[in-house]
Amino acid sequence: MLDISRFPRVSPAICPTPLEELPRLRKALGCRPRLFAKRDDTTTVGLGGNKNRKLNFVMADALAQGADVIITTAGVQSNHCRQTLAWSRRLGMDCHLVLTGDEPKVRQGNLLIFTIMGADLHFIGENGDAEGVMEQIAEQERRRGRKPYLVPIGASVPLGVLGYVESVMEVAKQAGEAGVQFGHAFLPTGSAGTQAGAEIGAREAYPVMRIHGVSVSRDAAGQKAKVADLVNQTYAFLGIAKTVDAGDIIVHDEYYGGTYGVATQAGIEAIKLVGRTEGLLLDPVYTGKAMSGMIDLLKKGALDDAGAVLFFHTGGSPALFAQAEHFQKP
Repeated sequence: MLDISRFPRVSPAICPTPLEELPRLRKALGCRPRLFAKRDDTTTVGLGGNKNRKLNFVMADALAQGADVIITTAGVQSNHCRQTLAWSRRLGMDCHLVLTGDEPKVRQGNLLIFTIMGADLHFIGENGDAEGVMEQIAEQERRRGRKPYLVPIGASVPLGVLGYVESVMEVAKQAGEAGVQFGHAFLPTGSAGTQAGAEIGAREAYPVMRIHGVSVSRDAAGQKAKVADLVNQTYAFLGIAKTVDAGDIIVHDEYYGGTYGVATQAGIEAIKLVGRTEGLLLDPVYTGKAMSGMIDLLKKGALDDAGAVLFFHTGGSPALFAQAEHFQKP
């Protein structure tokens, strides 16, 4: 099995995360496969989520380089920014968040958390040059004698990808202990690091499980290419002479609504169903859409070749509060 233990982590204690069966959801759907969730929403830093796995490796690198200020970017309601900021505060670092969007009149959801934790916020509009602004901030910090460390969106670089290689390695062990075999696994895919890591983890540690990415921001062709490129970068980073093609990657683009960050009716219904059957909170930007895709394929019988299907719960529930208007009625 692939060994990634040589790569430092900030806090090994955040893993492993639980593997939980979802029997009431299965009953409500009347589906053949057993259903399970990998509870990566339970990672402990900054209200939890999948980015903590990536940042566990990336922030260790920041520490090793002597960084004292972190700079990253994403949307105004970014889960990645929330968790990066929380790691920064936990490690005694300052943090700049370059937010691609306009400042709203009321700070809610993740943006409220950014404010509470005291991030330096930079709103650059939907079409702003995030990478350029990050570099400008970094140069300003260097002039002040600081040591900035830039974290790309989603921490989706080969070092961060290792977080989801590790998650699937945990799944392989937990599945064996539970006496279950997963034929399919679903996760939301955007900046591509989560799916790239899961793809490598499945290929190297649990090849019976096919990884399904449910796109949250772009068409399937573009997302497949993005994931495959990051898989290949990570294999090279690990010194493994393997590559994949875009055609090897599974991405479903029917469920994100054509625009990033906008709730879909199917996603809203999936959030309600999972909340009412299993007491789990999903979100309208990522996990709700991924779950709506998984539910649709389960209902169509497309996953009936598997004895069990896995859902990676990647967190993101603060976005519920930023889009509360969708949940005012039963």
